[in-house]
Amino acid sequence: MIKKNTNKCYYQALLITAIFFLLPENVSGQQKDFQGILGIGLEKKISQSVSLTVSNQELLNQNLLELRNAFIDAGITCKLNRNFSLGVNYRFVLQRDLNNLYHPRQMIYGDLSYGRIFKKFSATFRARIQNSYYPLVINETKQTSIAYNRDRLTIRYRFNYYFSPFMYGELWYPINHPTQEKVDRVRGALGFYYSFNDQLKTQLYYSITKEMNQSNKKTNYAISVACYLKI
Repeated sequence: MIKKNTNKCYYQALLITAIFFLLPENVSGQQKDFQGILGIGLEKKISQSVSLTVSNQELLNQNLLELRNAFIDAGITCKLNRNFSLGVNYRFVLQRDLNNLYHPRQMIYGDLSYGRIFKKFSATFRARIQNSYYPLVINETKQTSIAYNRDRLTIRYRFNYYFSPFMYGELWYPINHPTQEKVDRVRGALGFYYSFNDQLKTQLYYSITKEMNQSNKKTNYAISVACYLKI
């Protein structure tokens, strides 16, 4: 009983420390740009190396009072060997504009991931090429599809079977943007996974996303909660 209580206090202390580690520098900005992300994901393993995935996510902004965007994502992932995996996904997005109208977007992306395990630590580098398409006329102008190289490095620590804190850094590098040629967005996040059993786990993290090399740069702060189920 004492051990369980100690572990519980440790988890709570680690979570509070993680949030305050990212929070103090931008407290005033957080009140203006605070966002919440809710997600759910399903995974079906069809062989030892191939899995099908479906996920849904909603992003709320204006202090969680309005829906900024939502998407449904479906894809297939193949584990090539112990370290490498390859995935291809399709995403349908509804994006809100300044007139409070939602416009559909489509995205196709491919991921190549490399992971290594160092005792209780693991590191995963994911290279992603994504292309967004705008099928409808928005504000009387046809927007050109934009491709990005979007890469992420994640460091994870397996504290025990249930609890795994992690942190990651991510950047967006435009490939065919008409005006941008440099990294125009970066993101850092700190959070944890909690596994209830082999089929169900939840994820919680706090992230800061900063736009760069743009005339109207924004910084967004978000807390994300998601559940993942293997079926």
